[in-house]
Amino acid sequence: MRLTTLFLSCFFLLALLFQPRVSQAQKIKSSAFAYAPEANGDQYNQRIPKKAFAVSPTDFVILSRKSDSTYAIERYGADLKAVWSTPVPMLSQETVEAFSQNKGTALLITHQVLPDQGSQALFGRLFDVATGKELKRTKLQEAPSRGRRPAVAISADGSKLVTYHANTRNEQLQSMQANVYDGSLTKIKDRLYDFNGLGNQVSAHVQIDNHGNQFVSVLTNRSMRLSVRRYNNRDNEIKVMEVMLGGVFDGEKMYVLDTHFKIHQDSSLYAAVLVAEEKTGDYRSLKMVRFDYKAGNMRFAEEFKFTPDFTKTLAQSTGSTRLADIYLSDILVSHEGQILVMAEKKYTDGGENSDFHAQELLLFAYNEYLQPTWNSVIIKNQKAPASEGFAGISYSAHLIGNRLQLLTLETIKGKTDLYSRSIHLLTGGAEPPKAVGLNVANDQRVSYVKDFTTWLDERTITAVNRPNKASAGLRLSRITFKD
Repeated sequence: MRLTTLFLSCFFLLALLFQPRVSQAQKIKSSAFAYAPEANGDQYNQRIPKKAFAVSPTDFVILSRKSDSTYAIERYGADLKAVWSTPVPMLSQETVEAFSQNKGTALLITHQVLPDQGSQALFGRLFDVATGKELKRTKLQEAPSRGRRPAVAISADGSKLVTYHANTRNEQLQSMQANVYDGSLTKIKDRLYDFNGLGNQVSAHVQIDNHGNQFVSVLTNRSMRLSVRRYNNRDNEIKVMEVMLGGVFDGEKMYVLDTHFKIHQDSSLYAAVLVAEEKTGDYRSLKMVRFDYKAGNMRFAEEFKFTPDFTKTLAQSTGSTRLADIYLSDILVSHEGQILVMAEKKYTDGGENSDFHAQELLLFAYNEYLQPTWNSVIIKNQKAPASEGFAGISYSAHLIGNRLQLLTLETIKGKTDLYSRSIHLLTGGAEPPKAVGLNVANDQRVSYVKDFTTWLDERTITAVNRPNKASAGLRLSRITFKD
């Protein structure tokens, strides 16, 4: 009941504060921006959710789709004009896979089907951030064309990456062949992630830290046991930690419904897990585990149970009688070790070309010892046409010290705008949503592209939007907030 009491207090605090205010943005500068919306894909899991990176307090690089067959990597300066723009033509059956930035270079990874060779491959391309010149292009990973699509994981600072493809038997995952590279696309190591002996597998999640260590997370025992393996690049040592997260509790069989992972650069991995009842599919609880490979142990947070009281309290604001369509969306870790787990309600109306919805955000905070400190909910109501999916709705999050900044596209009291919220990580104290002042159009055309939103510093963001229905195109804006 302790956590439920915390939820009730923070819940009502946010409810009282949920009154939109005029933004304190003191300066908005904008310029015309050309962009061709992405082709329809998996709208729930965007392949490249972030297409803009700051390279200085004034400059940033972006990846923008210009036509069906051409992208461009561009650098913008303080005047919001392109310092350089490098076209990147796409070959037949080639699509973008990942985009990142590391100090003096921008990295683009593409996936290409090679029908003449009966294979598919990932290619890496490096571009000089100062000039836009392409420095290198190389094949990173190749796999049989009939196999699963090869994938890539990139470290937080862009200095390391790992590409990998699955080896399957009867649709079950047996192993993964991986290649580890540094930021210059020089191969560091070949790896084989061998899953023999772990039982039937469907998929595995791979991440890499700034040191090049790879963390491979696999659900076993019919989605009840979580196994995490750490591979380093110095030798063939494999450190394995695992924990049973499902099973039989109070006479009911439970399984892992959803997972989210976050690497901390101290050689640890955080795992947040939603557990559900097998018989009914109802959400049972949130579990949180830290796999600390430096200390060689695991630390567990107190289980947060979705009790009837919790659901009832949430329903007072959302109108939902039960938890449904909740997905883990983020784990944020501050420099002091404060942790925030975020989950979001996302769904479609059902049927072809139905609208997409992104609604309440559930927040669960922990201290550096994984002890729960507060939890709360942010109420929002976002909708987008099927052609856009979640590309313009949901949220953008940025952690500055112990303060979380959230940006959301919403219509509040008849005003459609980009809204900002500030939440203190230690206390859960929140400011009401503030309209930034972009006056975003509210119609069935592209009006806001979340992928290009980025923070240049603590007070300055960039965003791409269409100001009103009469606007012919998008605008690239720089917004500076008052202290």
